[in-house]
Amino acid sequence: MERRKHRRFFISLHATITVDGKNFEGVIGNVSEEGVASMITTVIKTDRTFSPHKHVTLAIELPDGEAIQLNCEIRWFLRSPSKDQSLMLGLHVPEPPQSYNDWLKKFNLR
Repeated sequence: MERRKHRRFFISLHATITVDGKNFEGVIGNVSEEGVASMITTVIKTDRTFSPHKHVTLAIELPDGEAIQLNCEIRWFLRSPSKDQSLMLGLHVPEPPQSYNDWLKKFNLR
């Protein structure tokens, strides 16, 4: 049984995650009305930066070129078992901006 509150849409978009004043490059893997899954593709030296409930800023560029910044809360993180040191993050978007909601409507998630 599905435990998620909102349906997910799988997509691949470039993203920049800012936490504690440091930027990390990554890729968005899926989106929903209140959440985003992102993989950080830059080298990560510590997991402590990415603890659950920590607030981060996620900047994404939509396919039409529009840039959106989301204030997010880390819900979970998972380090890749490979040697590339990537990190998968589950992010909650408590108050998405209207531009994000408008973009999601294109996928009929509501």
